[in-house]
Amino acid sequence: MTNAKLIGRSLVVILSLSPILALAEERGQPAADCAPSCQPQCKTVERTIMVPEWATEKRTVQCTENRTEQRERKFTVYKQVPETTTHTREYTVYDRETRSKDVNYMVCKPVWKDLEKTYTVNVPYCETRTATRTVQKPVWKDVEKTYTVNVPHTETRNATRTVCKPVYKDVEKTYTVNVPYTEKRQGTRTVWKCVPVTKTRTVCVDEGQWEEREVNCCKQKCWVPNIVEKQEEYTVYEKQCSEEPYEYEVNLCKPETRSCTVKVCEYVSEEQPYEYQVTVCKPETRSCTVKVCEYVPEQQSYEYQVQLCRQETRTCTVKVCETVQEQKTKTVNYTVCVPRQVTQEYQVTTCKCVPEERVETYSVCVPHTVEKEIEVQVCKMVPKTITCQVPVCN
Repeated sequence: MTNAKLIGRSLVVILSLSPILALAEERGQPAADCAPSCQPQCKTVERTIMVPEWATEKRTVQCTENRTEQRERKFTVYKQVPETTTHTREYTVYDRETRSKDVNYMVCKPVWKDLEKTYTVNVPYCETRTATRTVQKPVWKDVEKTYTVNVPHTETRNATRTVCKPVYKDVEKTYTVNVPYTEKRQGTRTVWKCVPVTKTRTVCVDEGQWEEREVNCCKQKCWVPNIVEKQEEYTVYEKQCSEEPYEYEVNLCKPETRSCTVKVCEYVSEEQPYEYQVTVCKPETRSCTVKVCEYVPEQQSYEYQVQLCRQETRTCTVKVCETVQEQKTKTVNYTVCVPRQVTQEYQVTTCKCVPEERVETYSVCVPHTVEKEIEVQVCKMVPKTITCQVPVCN
């Protein structure tokens, strides 16, 4: 890597000098004046470097697995037993009545008029004007320029570097495991149920009959109506809520501290001496002639057109609408609710809770420790010999 960088820096210096050498040849100067005095040559050198190499090793570790166990628990179920009682209540019924009243309101009528309006118009026209402007003209001059060139040369130096070696140790590690257990708790819940309620309503029934009557000297059968009001029972389902106590189980975990042995890798640093080559550049001052462009200001006259506007006053006739208010009367019908008291009997059903014990089977996951073999990637430093090109100055 170091030799490649040295060759790259030498090429950059040579390429940076190529435009200056070409400019010197155009002016009739020899190219040897701007070229560096030392031409670098390359030689092949062998170097030993440390290369990382990955290897796969098998190690034994401890891990935690879960197994399923069947357990039994008791819980209480509550059944609802209904009881019905009869109550009386009074409520208000509103009957609608239609009434009327006179209301006065205003109406706006449009009236159109002709008005003469004066307005101003801007009429455009063009005008030619003369002005002066400043123009920059280029002027070329020969200027002598001084520049610095870095000439490279190679030096050998000694240094030390730190190398890390892996060392494995057995360390005892402590970890915490959550063990599940079951706890019984008491609570209340709201239960909604639909309860049938029997109500009565008044129904009109036609209990008439057919009778023979004389109509225009002819006997005909006619239906004689007999409207009778009867009380009819009907069932309505109403929602009722109640608070019920119940017992439920909660799965909780308690922490347990356990220990295991784990292999830990530590790196130990070690100092190693080595030699390396450094390319050092010496600055040299050189000069060349360069053309420089300068701009000289000059005044020029030109013509341009300007668009202006003159104002003119004009008149036109516009229609204007005015509104005149007029009062009118209309009759409005509205509805009024008249209250009326009604007495009604209704039934209320109450539910009692009867407890019953049941047995339920459930599964529990219990953790246990298992040893397994796993593959681990290990990085090792391996020496490797390579050949590279090194620049040498005559």
